[in-house]
Amino acid sequence: MTRFSRITPPALLASLGLLAASAALAAADKPTFESLDKNGDGKISLSEASNDDALFVAFKSLDANKDGELTRDEYAKYK
Repeated sequence: MTRFSRITPPALLASLGLLAASAALAAADKPTFESLDKNGDGKISLSEASNDDALFVAFKSLDANKDGELTRDEYAKYK
């Protein structure tokens, strides 16, 4: 008998539910585009992105056209 055979179906479902809930909470932590676009120009600058540590780190890879700003489409790829 393997250690995985001891997991009961209800325990497995509960574990999957917790994983789904934590993923939903992580997505809810993502700031809205509008909340980051402080000057309302429809773009997020590196300075504006610095208000969110994870976005600041990911900024360079998200900036597909390398213009130093994130459009809505570029920001939509941020997870």
